Amino acid sequence: MKRHTLLLGILIFSSIFTLQAQSLQENLLGKWKLTRDEGFEYVANSPEFMAGPQEEKDKFFDWMEEVHSKSYKNFYSLDSMTSTIVDRKEIIQEKSVWNVRKTDSVITWKIRFAPKVIQAKVIKITDQELILGYLNQDQTLGRFKTFYKKEETN
Repeated sequence: MKRHTLLLGILIFSSIFTLQAQSLQENLLGKWKLTRDEGFEYVANSPEFMAGPQEEKDKFFDWMEEVHSKSYKNFYSLDSMTSTIVDRKEIIQEKSVWNVRKTDSVITWKIRFAPKVIQAKVIKITDQELILGYLNQDQTLGRFKTFYKKEETN
């Protein structure tokens, strides 16, 4: 009897984790528009940047405005996505394969640009808002978060 109860408990526990991961993957599906980037804000408000020539600041803000206006994460299937990368002066939507680590809600995908694996922890997700915190190589959460709003589907 105890053995059956233990097995049932393990089965229920593993089912809950599977449902949570599936639910997160399903909630991520869709096109997410970048609305705020704390890393950009940090650079733009740094004393070094503020002390720089106005012309350089204006160029930087114009460039970042263009990058942000074209920045999306589009999880278009349960394992495929596009994300925005910048290659020199070109803004590109790059296709990747993605997955979610069930234990801590970390999304992993690989980009070809400066080939590397990217990982971001889902800090918050609702039907309209996604907040990601990117992980450092040692798996610690980075300092800055990025904020996204879900685009309406037609």
